[in-house]
Amino acid sequence: MTAGRPEIPMKIKRPVLVEAGHRCAIPTCRQTPVEIAHIVPWSKVQEHRFDNLIALCPTCHARFDHGDIDRQSMMHYKDNLEVINSRYTDHERQLLKEFIRRDQGRKELAAGDRNFFQLREYWERAGLGHIRVHDHMRWMLSNLVEDGIIEFHADKRQLTEGIDAVPVVLTDKGNLFLSRWSDAKPV
Repeated sequence: MTAGRPEIPMKIKRPVLVEAGHRCAIPTCRQTPVEIAHIVPWSKVQEHRFDNLIALCPTCHARFDHGDIDRQSMMHYKDNLEVINSRYTDHERQLLKEFIRRDQGRKELAAGDRNFFQLREYWERAGLGHIRVHDHMRWMLSNLVEDGIIEFHADKRQLTEGIDAVPVVLTDKGNLFLSRWSDAKPV
């Protein structure tokens, strides 16, 4: 902490931590532990305000301080937290984060040594393009459906074998939404 700078009061710190789920606010990171960072530096604003504070893991905090992550992106991450947290339930946010994790896995596979056909076969076998949820959970994901982010798809196995799980897939709008969210663009 900078000499002479007062500690961030818990009444401000706690909502910043809760807003990010006590994890790094960058959706492609989400690591713990976290530190509280000033979006506009303390040296310029000389105050602790909720709208200027964000939870970051030590690595992302250092990257931000060194300029690897720009201030505009950090402001978008902060704004997106408000949108995501006020609109979507915990279950919906967990589903979105799982789609992000799977997309990162797909990108890692694509960057590897596998050729396209091996990658496609692995992708289909692993089910990385969809997530199965119990049919009774549909209501828990209703905001994502209403916003056109996800769709439920019944498959032949479900219909013929009576499986009580349905694949959830991202729509084109959902892919764009997650891309903007993870790239620190306004959602």
